[in-house]
Amino acid sequence: MYMDIPIEKIFTPDNVRLTYNQGAIRGLANSISQVGLLQPVIVKDNGDDTFTLLVGHRRFLAAKLAEVKSIRAIIFDDQESKIMLQLIENIQRENLNPIEEALAYKKVLEEEVITLEELAAKLGKPQSSIANAIRLLKLPYGIQKMLISGDLKQGHGKVLLQLKDPELQAELASKAVTEKMSVNALREAVLLANKTGAALDGNQLDDLLEEIRELRRSAESKYLSGNEQMPQEVKSKIRHEIEGFMKLLE
Repeated sequence: MYMDIPIEKIFTPDNVRLTYNQGAIRGLANSISQVGLLQPVIVKDNGDDTFTLLVGHRRFLAAKLAEVKSIRAIIFDDQESKIMLQLIENIQRENLNPIEEALAYKKVLEEEVITLEELAAKLGKPQSSIANAIRLLKLPYGIQKMLISGDLKQGHGKVLLQLKDPELQAELASKAVTEKMSVNALREAVLLANKTGAALDGNQLDDLLEEIRELRRSAESKYLSGNEQMPQEVKSKIRHEIEGFMKLLE
Protein backbone atom coordinates (compact mmCIF):
# COMPACT_ATOMS: atom_id res chain seq x y z
CA MET A 1 0.00 0.00 0.00
CA TYR A 2 1.04 3.63 -0.20
CA MET A 3 0.29 6.72 1.86
CA ASP A 4 1.50 10.21 2.69
CA ILE A 5 4.05 10.07 5.52
CA PRO A 6 5.42 13.03 7.52
CA ILE A 7 8.94 13.48 6.23
CA GLU A 8 10.46 13.65 9.72
CA LYS A 9 9.32 10.06 10.34
CA ILE A 10 11.42 8.68 7.47
CA PHE A 11 15.05 7.73 8.13
CA THR A 12 17.79 6.58 5.78
CA PRO A 13 19.87 3.43 6.43
CA ASP A 14 23.30 4.06 7.95
CA ASN A 15 25.03 2.28 5.07
CA VAL A 16 23.57 4.54 2.36
CA ARG A 17 25.65 7.48 1.17
CA LEU A 18 23.40 10.33 0.16
CA THR A 19 25.90 12.06 -2.12
CA TYR A 20 24.28 13.29 -5.30
CA ASN A 21 24.70 16.11 -7.77
CA GLN A 22 23.47 19.12 -5.84
CA GLY A 23 22.34 20.94 -8.97
CA ALA A 24 20.14 18.00 -9.91
CA ILE A 25 18.74 17.83 -6.38
CA ARG A 26 17.88 21.55 -6.46
CA GLY A 27 16.20 21.14 -9.83
CA LEU A 28 14.13 18.23 -8.53
CA ALA A 29 13.28 20.22 -5.41
CA ASN A 30 11.95 23.06 -7.57
CA SER A 31 9.84 20.58 -9.52
CA ILE A 32 8.44 19.11 -6.30
CA SER A 33 7.59 22.60 -5.04
CA GLN A 34 5.65 23.34 -8.23
CA VAL A 35 3.90 20.08 -9.12
CA GLY A 36 4.52 17.76 -6.17
CA LEU A 37 6.29 14.40 -6.06
CA LEU A 38 5.29 12.40 -9.14
CA GLN A 39 6.95 9.10 -8.17
CA PRO A 40 6.54 7.82 -4.58
CA VAL A 41 9.51 6.64 -2.55
CA ILE A 42 9.59 3.15 -1.05
CA VAL A 43 9.88 2.66 2.70
CA LYS A 44 9.77 -0.14 5.28
CA ASP A 45 7.50 0.18 8.29
CA ASN A 46 9.65 -0.07 11.42
CA GLY A 47 6.63 -0.78 13.61
CA ASP A 48 7.20 2.22 15.87
CA ASP A 49 5.58 4.91 13.74
CA THR A 50 8.84 5.46 11.85
CA PHE A 51 9.95 4.24 8.44
CA THR A 52 13.24 3.30 6.77
CA LEU A 53 13.84 4.60 3.26
CA LEU A 54 14.54 1.80 0.77
CA VAL A 55 14.22 3.40 -2.68
CA GLY A 56 14.10 7.03 -3.76
CA HIS A 57 16.96 8.73 -1.95
CA ARG A 58 17.26 11.56 -4.50
CA ARG A 59 13.55 12.27 -4.25
CA PHE A 60 13.75 12.17 -0.45
CA LEU A 61 16.62 14.69 -0.37
CA ALA A 62 14.84 16.95 -2.85
CA ALA A 63 11.60 16.80 -0.86
CA LYS A 64 13.48 17.83 2.29
CA LEU A 65 15.13 20.67 0.39
CA ALA A 66 11.71 21.76 -0.88
CA GLU A 67 10.56 21.77 2.77
CA VAL A 68 7.51 19.63 2.12
CA LYS A 69 5.82 18.34 5.25
CA SER A 70 4.90 14.88 3.97
CA ILE A 71 5.92 12.59 1.13
CA ARG A 72 4.01 9.93 -0.81
CA ALA A 73 5.49 6.49 -0.13
CA ILE A 74 4.88 2.83 -0.95
CA ILE A 75 5.13 0.79 2.25
CA PHE A 76 6.81 -2.61 2.23
CA ASP A 77 7.01 -5.03 5.11
CA ASP A 78 9.51 -7.79 5.80
CA GLN A 79 7.28 -10.44 4.24
CA GLU A 80 7.43 -8.91 0.78
CA SER A 81 10.18 -10.17 -1.47
CA LYS A 82 13.25 -8.53 -2.91
CA ILE A 83 11.92 -9.25 -6.41
CA MET A 84 8.96 -6.95 -5.81
CA LEU A 85 11.23 -4.28 -4.38
CA GLN A 86 13.59 -4.52 -7.34
CA LEU A 87 10.64 -4.27 -9.72
CA ILE A 88 9.43 -0.99 -8.29
CA GLU A 89 12.96 0.36 -8.14
CA ASN A 90 13.41 -0.56 -11.81
CA ILE A 91 10.17 0.91 -13.12
CA GLN A 92 10.94 4.20 -11.42
CA ARG A 93 14.14 4.57 -13.43
CA GLU A 94 13.82 7.45 -15.85
CA ASN A 95 15.56 5.57 -18.68
CA LEU A 96 13.47 2.40 -18.55
CA ASN A 97 12.29 1.49 -22.05
CA PRO A 98 8.81 0.01 -22.70
CA ILE A 99 10.09 -3.56 -23.15
CA GLU A 100 12.15 -3.48 -19.96
CA GLU A 101 9.09 -2.23 -18.11
CA ALA A 102 6.90 -4.96 -19.64
CA LEU A 103 9.43 -7.68 -18.75
CA ALA A 104 9.64 -6.40 -15.18
CA TYR A 105 5.86 -6.63 -14.78
CA LYS A 106 5.80 -10.08 -16.37
CA LYS A 107 8.60 -11.34 -14.13
CA VAL A 108 6.95 -10.35 -10.88
CA LEU A 109 3.56 -11.75 -11.95
CA GLU A 110 5.18 -15.07 -12.86
CA GLU A 111 7.47 -15.39 -9.85
CA GLU A 112 5.31 -13.88 -7.13
CA VAL A 113 1.99 -15.08 -5.75
CA ILE A 114 0.28 -11.86 -6.75
CA THR A 115 -2.54 -10.87 -9.08
CA LEU A 116 -2.57 -8.05 -11.59
CA GLU A 117 -5.02 -6.19 -9.36
CA GLU A 118 -2.72 -6.51 -6.34
CA LEU A 119 0.32 -5.45 -8.35
CA ALA A 120 -1.49 -2.39 -9.66
CA ALA A 121 -2.50 -1.44 -6.12
CA LYS A 122 1.07 -1.75 -4.86
CA LEU A 123 2.45 0.36 -7.69
CA GLY A 124 -0.33 2.92 -7.65
CA LYS A 125 -1.00 2.32 -11.35
CA PRO A 126 -4.19 1.42 -13.26
CA GLN A 127 -4.50 -2.28 -14.07
CA SER A 128 -5.01 -1.39 -17.73
CA SER A 129 -1.67 0.44 -17.82
CA ILE A 130 0.21 -2.64 -16.63
CA ALA A 131 -1.78 -5.02 -18.85
CA ASN A 132 -1.18 -2.87 -21.93
CA ALA A 133 2.53 -2.68 -21.15
CA ILE A 134 2.79 -6.48 -20.96
CA ARG A 135 0.92 -6.86 -24.26
CA LEU A 136 3.87 -5.19 -26.01
CA LEU A 137 5.73 -8.48 -25.55
CA LYS A 138 3.37 -10.01 -28.13
CA LEU A 139 4.88 -7.84 -30.85
CA PRO A 140 7.49 -9.38 -33.19
CA TYR A 141 11.03 -9.22 -31.85
CA GLY A 142 12.09 -6.74 -34.53
CA ILE A 143 9.47 -4.25 -33.33
CA GLN A 144 10.45 -4.85 -29.72
CA LYS A 145 14.02 -3.87 -30.67
CA MET A 146 12.66 -0.60 -32.09
CA LEU A 147 10.93 0.06 -28.76
CA ILE A 148 14.12 -0.75 -26.86
CA SER A 149 16.23 1.57 -29.01
CA GLY A 150 13.71 4.39 -28.74
CA ASP A 151 12.97 4.47 -32.47
CA LEU A 152 9.35 3.74 -31.55
CA LYS A 153 7.50 4.91 -28.46
CA GLN A 154 5.16 2.89 -26.28
CA GLY A 155 2.20 4.54 -28.01
CA HIS A 156 3.40 3.26 -31.39
CA GLY A 157 3.62 -0.25 -29.98
CA LYS A 158 0.08 -0.13 -28.60
CA VAL A 159 -1.25 0.99 -31.98
CA LEU A 160 0.59 -1.79 -33.83
CA LEU A 161 -1.06 -4.35 -31.54
CA GLN A 162 -4.34 -3.51 -33.28
CA LEU A 163 -3.01 -5.42 -36.30
CA LYS A 164 -3.13 -9.21 -36.32
CA ASP A 165 -0.70 -9.81 -39.19
CA PRO A 166 2.94 -9.83 -37.93
CA GLU A 167 4.26 -8.99 -41.41
CA LEU A 168 1.99 -5.97 -41.66
CA GLN A 169 3.00 -4.94 -38.14
CA ALA A 170 6.65 -5.07 -39.17
CA GLU A 171 5.98 -3.18 -42.42
CA LEU A 172 4.17 -0.33 -40.71
CA ALA A 173 6.68 -0.23 -37.85
CA SER A 174 9.54 0.22 -40.32
CA LYS A 175 7.56 2.89 -42.15
CA ALA A 176 6.86 4.69 -38.87
CA VAL A 177 10.58 4.77 -38.05
CA THR A 178 11.70 5.79 -41.54
CA GLU A 179 9.13 8.57 -41.88
CA LYS A 180 9.21 9.54 -38.19
CA MET A 181 5.46 9.07 -37.97
CA SER A 182 3.60 10.33 -34.94
CA VAL A 183 1.39 7.94 -32.99
CA ASN A 184 -1.68 9.54 -34.57
CA ALA A 185 -0.28 9.15 -38.08
CA LEU A 186 0.49 5.50 -37.40
CA ARG A 187 -3.02 5.04 -36.04
CA GLU A 188 -4.38 6.29 -39.37
CA ALA A 189 -2.21 3.81 -41.24
CA VAL A 190 -3.34 0.94 -39.02
CA LEU A 191 -6.98 1.95 -39.48
CA LEU A 192 -6.57 1.85 -43.24
CA ALA A 193 -4.79 -1.49 -43.15
CA ASN A 194 -7.51 -3.04 -41.01
CA LYS A 195 -10.21 -1.67 -43.31
CA THR A 196 -8.66 -3.11 -46.45
CA GLY A 197 -8.05 -6.47 -44.81
CA ALA A 198 -4.67 -6.80 -46.50
CA ALA A 199 -1.22 -5.33 -46.36
CA LEU A 200 -0.87 -2.20 -48.46
CA ASP A 201 2.30 -1.49 -50.34
CA GLY A 202 4.07 1.77 -49.66
CA ASN A 203 2.61 3.67 -52.62
CA GLN A 204 -0.98 2.63 -51.86
CA LEU A 205 -0.62 3.59 -48.24
CA ASP A 206 0.92 6.94 -49.13
CA ASP A 207 -1.89 7.72 -51.57
CA LEU A 208 -4.65 6.82 -49.12
CA LEU A 209 -3.07 8.71 -46.26
CA GLU A 210 -2.51 11.75 -48.44
CA GLU A 211 -6.18 11.82 -49.42
CA ILE A 212 -7.21 11.75 -45.76
CA ARG A 213 -4.70 14.46 -44.87
CA GLU A 214 -5.96 16.57 -47.75
CA LEU A 215 -9.49 16.28 -46.37
CA ARG A 216 -8.22 17.57 -43.05
CA ARG A 217 -6.21 20.39 -44.58
CA SER A 218 -9.21 21.44 -46.63
CA ALA A 219 -11.46 21.57 -43.58
CA GLU A 220 -8.86 23.39 -41.51
CA SER A 221 -8.24 26.07 -44.15
CA LYS A 222 -11.98 26.50 -44.64
CA TYR A 223 -12.98 26.85 -41.00
CA LEU A 224 -9.90 27.96 -39.09
CA SER A 225 -7.59 30.97 -39.07
CA GLY A 226 -4.48 31.85 -37.08
CA ASN A 227 -3.95 29.93 -33.86
CA GLU A 228 -7.63 29.55 -33.13
CA GLN A 229 -8.49 26.17 -31.64
CA MET A 230 -10.48 23.88 -33.90
CA PRO A 231 -14.19 23.99 -32.93
CA GLN A 232 -15.87 20.72 -32.06
CA GLU A 233 -18.24 20.99 -35.02
CA VAL A 234 -15.25 21.19 -37.37
CA LYS A 235 -13.71 18.11 -35.78
CA SER A 236 -17.02 16.31 -36.27
CA LYS A 237 -17.10 17.35 -39.92
CA ILE A 238 -13.57 16.06 -40.52
CA ARG A 239 -14.43 12.80 -38.78
CA HIS A 240 -17.55 12.45 -40.94
CA GLU A 241 -15.54 13.06 -44.12
CA ILE A 242 -12.96 10.47 -43.13
CA GLU A 243 -15.63 7.91 -42.26
CA GLY A 244 -17.22 8.51 -45.65
CA PHE A 245 -13.87 7.97 -47.31
CA MET A 246 -13.31 4.77 -45.36
CA LYS A 247 -16.61 3.36 -46.62
CA LEU A 248 -15.23 3.61 -50.13
CA LEU A 249 -12.56 1.10 -49.13
CA GLU A 250 -15.02 -1.54 -47.96
